[in-house]
Amino acid sequence: MERSQWWSREQIREFQWREVQLLLQFAFRSVPYYRKKYAAAGIEPGDIKTREDFAKLPPLTRQEISEHRAELCSEERGARLIPHATGGSSGVPTRFFITLDSYDWRCAASARAYSWSGYRMGERALYLWGAPVGHVSRFKRAKLDAYRSLRRERIVPTFLQTPELWQETFEAALRFQPEFIVGYVSSLEQFAQFLLARDLSIPGIRAVLAAAEPVYKATRDLVGKAFRAPLFDTYGSREFMSIAAECEHHDGMHIHADNLLLETEADSREFPSELLVTDLHNYGMPFIRYRIGDLGSLTDSVCACGRGLPLIRKIEGRTLEVLRTRDGRTVPGEFFPHLLKDIGEVREYQVRQTSLDEIELSLVLEHGLSESSQALLRQEIARIFSPATRVTIKPVDVIPQLPSGKRRRAVGMEIAG
Repeated sequence: MERSQWWSREQIREFQWREVQLLLQFAFRSVPYYRKKYAAAGIEPGDIKTREDFAKLPPLTRQEISEHRAELCSEERGARLIPHATGGSSGVPTRFFITLDSYDWRCAASARAYSWSGYRMGERALYLWGAPVGHVSRFKRAKLDAYRSLRRERIVPTFLQTPELWQETFEAALRFQPEFIVGYVSSLEQFAQFLLARDLSIPGIRAVLAAAEPVYKATRDLVGKAFRAPLFDTYGSREFMSIAAECEHHDGMHIHADNLLLETEADSREFPSELLVTDLHNYGMPFIRYRIGDLGSLTDSVCACGRGLPLIRKIEGRTLEVLRTRDGRTVPGEFFPHLLKDIGEVREYQVRQTSLDEIELSLVLEHGLSESSQALLRQEIARIFSPATRVTIKPVDVIPQLPSGKRRRAVGMEIAG
């Protein structure tokens, strides 16, 4: 992947199309659900000869993955399937499998994306990130600590954002001396505002990498002023890890086209459209034209950096509402998908803050919510908000959509009223 980023646009397209054809042959041969799905659409293996033909394949949805997960796994491969889960940008938890081969590809893509900011694995990086939900065994915690130590990473859980947290983070950063900071956009903004308000600075920061939420000019200006370093936007998901990222020219994000095929559902370069992702290397549970739940705008522009990897101009629709606590703290909406991905009964959800003391969870359930799951939900929400917070759990049949077709997964009071 270090070499292929410098291939010409045509070389990348040829490689990508060969990988697509191999994946489709495999899916028709050994994945029961695709055989059934494409047969129902009147599509046979020999029908897919061009990219235009490929674009006629019906997209894969989260609901299909939830309802047909076993049928989407290959009958043929003997490789071990690794379970993963995500909250998803639309509030629909997705539970899926990958193989070690595909994990290698996505780890390489992530390392390459970060390298465009100047980062190399093993350089000190401070993460304003999430933390494991619920009880973590001593063995798992020791394993995570060893992994982070080897990679020289320091993780700061930022679901509970207070001046005390940011003061502790600042002091930890002075001791740790990171060269890079990685974080959710809302966490980076809060930390940057804290530093500027107190005229504090962290020396030696070379770049800041943003994830999980859209980056706007105001964020770039704020982060640049606070950290005295450029901000690099990234786009990814739990289903695929890194999908695209900015290089040093900050002129759109380069798509990892040697690992993924990214399309828009509507053939338009002028307006955002729903993104479809094909993972070229996950043969254990292939994702083919998967509706990821985000809107984006692709472009045919060529970046001045010389990389042949195509560009995505803009990601839309991932803004997460910030919720607030009675004592004035803020909690980013990213907390809820991080929590709910570990609740196996939940198919879809929406979190609505109706007052400073009450949170309402509307849940579309696979089956009844167990007492242990209810206890975990209440425990984690009380830990982040306050023990006095009332949590109302509402089983519902469907989560209402916005006019855009998206579902808002976290709704703050200013919207809920």
